[in-house]
Amino acid sequence: MTSEPIKPPSSSVGTANNVLLIVDAESLLSRYPQPSLKPQLPTVIEDGFILVIGGHKSNINDSNMTLNADNGTAFHIRGRTVSLLAEHSVVFYEMSVGDAGVLSAPRLVVHSNLTVPAPDPENPTEPGTHQADDHYWECTQISSGVEACELNFMLISTSCEALGYFSWAVDVKLK
Repeated sequence: MTSEPIKPPSSSVGTANNVLLIVDAESLLSRYPQPSLKPQLPTVIEDGFILVIGGHKSNINDSNMTLNADNGTAFHIRGRTVSLLAEHSVVFYEMSVGDAGVLSAPRLVVHSNLTVPAPDPENPTEPGTHQADDHYWECTQISSGVEACELNFMLISTSCEALGYFSWAVDVKLK
């Protein structure tokens, strides 16, 4: 067991609303077997491939997201995939918001070289550690209302090759 303390990635994590976007990689690649390989021209996807967890009222898999917050609340938006054998990962490489004045311009936040827990294959009941980077998109609520957002992401293979670039349009309702 390690005696090294594991520091939180950010002091603001406790005050931010964390939103996890879970991409159904297998279904996405089945529906779009020849996605764009150009990040500047991603394949636009339909509803049903991204599930939103956290910071909202419902887990409906569509292009609407309702977030409950007060003005000035920060949102940390992360992505992960559902894939049978972890053969795919997702990286959200661009996020944009409309001009309704509901959300601030998003910014990419990267915390490098963090110590994170991991199981030790030799002794799985004793945690070990490894170094990793954390990243998320951050934006802040400016007012109540609905903001059109676009999130661009890539699906990546286990050998870190981009399998395709995708774009998802979502309306974010902030109460």
